[in-house]
Amino acid sequence: MTRLDNWQTQLNSYLVHCFTTPFKYGQLDCGLFVAGAIEAMTGVDVAPPLRGKYRNRVEAFAAIKALCGRATMEAAAAHIARRFGITKIPVLFAQRGNAMVVGGGRRSTLGIIAMHGTEILAPYKDGILRLPLNIATHAYRI
Repeated sequence: MTRLDNWQTQLNSYLVHCFTTPFKYGQLDCGLFVAGAIEAMTGVDVAPPLRGKYRNRVEAFAAIKALCGRATMEAAAAHIARRFGITKIPVLFAQRGNAMVVGGGRRSTLGIIAMHGTEILAPYKDGILRLPLNIATHAYRI
């Protein structure tokens, strides 16, 4: 997967939009947030199998399980990475715009490294959450 020449501008515009968009399953949740960031940077939509398939947490995990066999965000990230040729990298090598997994199992969430490269951004009920890089468990080069 290759980033567009203007990926920084595109990603910044996408993030500004997300900061003013409320969290909602099926519209702006952690998976669709990261998928939107990937699309902003590359022009490739990695989420068609999930878009429009759920409206709440229970339905979201059922859709993820149907897609990849396990109902976790880390499983969904690994599945999409394999399908689209996205490389898993050591967490310490991740840079701005890279996709990150935080936590494990049913408590895992997805985010991206912020433009300044010092924190992970992930949506939650009150907006975009800023998380420290050192809590990431997996990283994917976008």
